[in-house]
Amino acid sequence: MKPLWNLPPKFISTTHSLGRFLRRDIVGLTPVQIRLALDSLSRLYPGPADVHFAYEMIQEQQVARLRLKRDQPKQGVFFVHGGGFAFGSARTHRAIASALTKETGCEVWIPEYPLAPEHPFPEALNTLEAMWREFKSQYDSVFVLADSAGGSLAVAVMQRLSREERHEIQGLMLLSPWVDLRSNSMSSRADSNAWSPFGRLDMLEYATHYLAGADPKQIEASPLLGSFESFPPTLIETSAMEYLHPDAYALKERLLAEEIEVCWREEENALHGWQLFPDILPEAKRSVEAMSQFMNEKRVDVPRHQMRG
Repeated sequence: MKPLWNLPPKFISTTHSLGRFLRRDIVGLTPVQIRLALDSLSRLYPGPADVHFAYEMIQEQQVARLRLKRDQPKQGVFFVHGGGFAFGSARTHRAIASALTKETGCEVWIPEYPLAPEHPFPEALNTLEAMWREFKSQYDSVFVLADSAGGSLAVAVMQRLSREERHEIQGLMLLSPWVDLRSNSMSSRADSNAWSPFGRLDMLEYATHYLAGADPKQIEASPLLGSFESFPPTLIETSAMEYLHPDAYALKERLLAEEIEVCWREEENALHGWQLFPDILPEAKRSVEAMSQFMNEKRVDVPRHQMRG
C-alpha cells in the first residue's frame, strides 16, 4: 500500500488506535462533547471570504445558506451533513460547501437537523423532509448532497418522496455514505478501523443513539434495504481504505440493479471525511471538481414550470 500523506500505514493505524483508546476509555467523550469540540474547531476553518454564509429559520429549524455575494443563483444544493447522527453542523461542513459554491455558482443549504441522542430516529428524517419541501421550489436545478450518516438520512428522505418528486432532482451526490445500520452490515464485518478514527464499537454506539430501540432492519433506518425506483443520476464517492467503503459499494450495486445511472468515484488512499478540507487536501479538491463536473452535466437551465408545460 502506498504511503498516505507521506506517512507510513503503520503510523496511521497506531495513531487511530491510540485516539480511540483515549477518547473512549480514558476521556470518555460523549457525543455532545464531541459535537461541541468539532464545532469549536470548525470556526478556525471558515472557508473563503467571498462566499456569503448566513443562518435562517425555516420550519422552526436553523438552515445555513451559502452563495456567492454577487449572485442570485438558480441552482441549489440541499446538503445533509454527516457526523454519526450525533454531531456535525453547517460550520463543520462550511468549507466544502463554500468550495462547491465557488466552483459552480450554486447556492447551498445546510439544514441543522435535530441530532441524537437528544432527538432520535425518525426526528431528523421528519425535519429534513419538511425543509426539503421549502427548498425545492426556489431553484431551476436542484441537487442533493450528503456525506457519511447524512447519506443515510438523504437516501431515506428521497425514498419517502413520490416518483414525480424524485424526477425533479437533477442529481444525488453521496460521499462515503453510511446506509446500513445493522450490526452485521458489510462495513461492520470488515471493520477497517486502521483507516478510521472510529471503529465498529463506535459505529454500533452511534447507531444505538440514533435508533433508540428502533429496528435497524427498517428501511428508513437502513435505506440500503429499500427501493431505488426513479432515483436521479447518482454520484457515489468513497475511499478504498475507509470504514464505509463496503456500504458505498453495496449501494452502487443496488442502484445499478434498479437501472439507475451511477457515477462511481474511488480514492485509493484517503481517510474518511477527507472532503471537508478542500483548501488543504488535494484529494478534497478533486472531490469538489468531480461534483462540479457531475452537476454541470446534469443541470437544467430552463425553469421547471416551463419544462412541465
